Amino acid sequence: MKLLYLTFINLEDTPKSGSSVRPLKMKQAFEELEAEVMTVDGMNNDLKARRNAVAKAKEIIESWKPDMCYIEPPSGPMFYFRDIGLIKLLHKQKIPTSIFYRDAYWKYPDFAGGKKKSLTDRLKDFVIRRMQIHQWHVFSKNLDIIYFPSMTMAKEFMCPRKDALPPGGFVPDFQEKTELSDPLQFIFVGGASKNYGVFLTIDAFAELNKAGVKAKLYYICPEEQWNSLGIDKEQYRDWLEVVHTSGDENLKPYYEKADMALLTAPRSFYRDFAVPIKIFEYISYLKPVLVTNCTETERIVKENRTGWVVEDNAESIADKLQYLYNHPDEVKDIRDGMKNARSRNLWVSRAEKVIADLEKIRADRA
Repeated sequence: MKLLYLTFINLEDTPKSGSSVRPLKMKQAFEELEAEVMTVDGMNNDLKARRNAVAKAKEIIESWKPDMCYIEPPSGPMFYFRDIGLIKLLHKQKIPTSIFYRDAYWKYPDFAGGKKKSLTDRLKDFVIRRMQIHQWHVFSKNLDIIYFPSMTMAKEFMCPRKDALPPGGFVPDFQEKTELSDPLQFIFVGGASKNYGVFLTIDAFAELNKAGVKAKLYYICPEEQWNSLGIDKEQYRDWLEVVHTSGDENLKPYYEKADMALLTAPRSFYRDFAVPIKIFEYISYLKPVLVTNCTETERIVKENRTGWVVEDNAESIADKLQYLYNHPDEVKDIRDGMKNARSRNLWVSRAEKVIADLEKIRADRA
């Protein structure tokens, strides 16, 4: 199967966020399936790179004649207008094409959060939102399938054909942990802000450890985000280690030390349909995960039996941490069953679905 794969990052760069991890993992998954993949990449905000990317894609369409196309778009709108023209060309050429639609903040700006913005920033937001509204209409008219992180999110959009294509996992080369540490060791990998649950998490661990350290935390996040919080980490030095790193190889030592993982973000309308890529990374490393009761996150944990769900407040998190400290056999039982959950949710399974869906469309047109 000849697959044209379009993305909006430089695939040679080390991924630094979930939005850049996914395009790389999907490319690797397609190649693992032994599909004949022709990749076109280039940063969304680099006009020269996108001009070259579109020119290359048009040449591939003309000379190579792909059987299908899959697109991993940027977060936010496509800035180069000829990228939109390329989607129209794929439709005109009747090449079955799907896209993963990751970003709905434009549709619900009240949930984007953040500080009060200047007039200039508000004008930028207005222009970007208009671009995304226009591009959504182009997508819904010209793409054969639009994938979403979850069906909960898909229900928020109207288009001819839609489906869920959540993040996936992988089988890492790492040293599996067989015994639990005392104190327990937790890992969090993600952002550092109120929206990511940093204050909930710190308050819960402080409450748990006030009479002696029962659990330690590796909080892995971007340095500039942590520095903006104004948290004095020295007062928590007995149990908190803040780490600024990214990439599978750099994260591996921390996953090897950790007993469990955290996704303790406050619940919101937007987070109810979001599917954090990190939950499948935690599953990949066989780390039972403690999550707050955001709809899709809760569903994934319960359906796969990979952890525990709590209310989105520090007291509930602290109570569950204490429970896990008192019930190590339950932690081991969850961990021992996680290989099955991992095998059901690999990136290659997501790639298989894309190819099967597009092949059916191609067959129907034959």
